[in-house]
Amino acid sequence: MRSRPAKLAILDTSVYIENFRTGRFAFHLLQAPYVIRCSAVVLHELLRGARPGLELRFVMDLMNRCRIITPTETHWIHAGELLNVMRSRQHYEGNKLRELAFDVLIALTARSIGATVITCNETDFQAIRRHLSFNLLCWK
Repeated sequence: MRSRPAKLAILDTSVYIENFRTGRFAFHLLQAPYVIRCSAVVLHELLRGARPGLELRFVMDLMNRCRIITPTETHWIHAGELLNVMRSRQHYEGNKLRELAFDVLIALTARSIGATVITCNETDFQAIRRHLSFNLLCWK
């Protein structure tokens, strides 16, 4: 009997932060039918904001235990093209494009491995999804 390939997911930074602070998604994570992969972009965002001590140890432990998925050169170029389209169609200003840039990279890398993006940031990822097809699950 052939086994099914594992369903992959990439957690957005918002899920890690919310779960770290409140534990709100612990049950969801334990019950989710996904094998979690870490985005290098998410790890960057987590490291950038981690305070010394418990927060930094959490991120370092995550880096050491999770398979890390890194955007390729093609992902970076496609992200720039996509953000340019979003700028012209949605009339986004520079600040909004900077906010979306890492989310676009997360979506592109998840799509490239067939993974679902799991996020609390529904608004931005739905905006990206209007221009890019990828699997998305929004937790509230």
